[in-house]
Amino acid sequence: MKFIKVPIKTLASIPVAKQEDISLDVYCGPNPLFREFFWLRLRLLTLMMNWVKPKNDRALDFGGGSGIMAPTLSRGFNRVDLIDLHADEADYLIKLLNIQNVFINKTNILEFDYGADQFDMIIAADVLEHFKDLNGPLPRIKRWIKPDGFLFTSLPTENIWYRLLRIIFRKEKPWDHYHTAAYVEATLKQYGFKKVAGIYHPLLVPLFPLFRISVWRKISP
Repeated sequence: MKFIKVPIKTLASIPVAKQEDISLDVYCGPNPLFREFFWLRLRLLTLMMNWVKPKNDRALDFGGGSGIMAPTLSRGFNRVDLIDLHADEADYLIKLLNIQNVFINKTNILEFDYGADQFDMIIAADVLEHFKDLNGPLPRIKRWIKPDGFLFTSLPTENIWYRLLRIIFRKEKPWDHYHTAAYVEATLKQYGFKKVAGIYHPLLVPLFPLFRISVWRKISP
């Protein structure tokens, strides 16, 4: 699966309600170093998918409201579903790029059920830390993923280096970053998930990591 980087001009053309939206602030930001750092995170997620090689029938972009991964996932899976209550950007982007196999579900994740064993792969890229109570999303992910499926997560460490870079780049911590990567991953293990692969961003090793990028299998019903 080839990583597809959406042109910055295309992203910047998407109508958004707030200028601080992540599509503009992160992926289209004026600082090239900051911008490419976040694009690299998505490249590393794609790298992990190519390494693990989940079956390519159906994937779910869990909380993928910006649609930033939709072009890449559409090339790697027969069908891609994207669920997010605020998915207007993804809807606009998919129509703009004429992507035919990505289907948007604009709904509250905690009030919807796809049914058991539906997805070969679920990606939750910088999503789970936004749920104050992980008892909401994790049972759904576990139910929706197939027994031989994979869950891919990207999570901010919120360590001292993360906080320092916020100061350097003059970025405020989002008010809804409730959990660290370590806490979310520990909770995933409590829910019967086993980490089968993982890398750190940057440097790929646990040396001042800013993000944990991990691959999971469910090991209990």
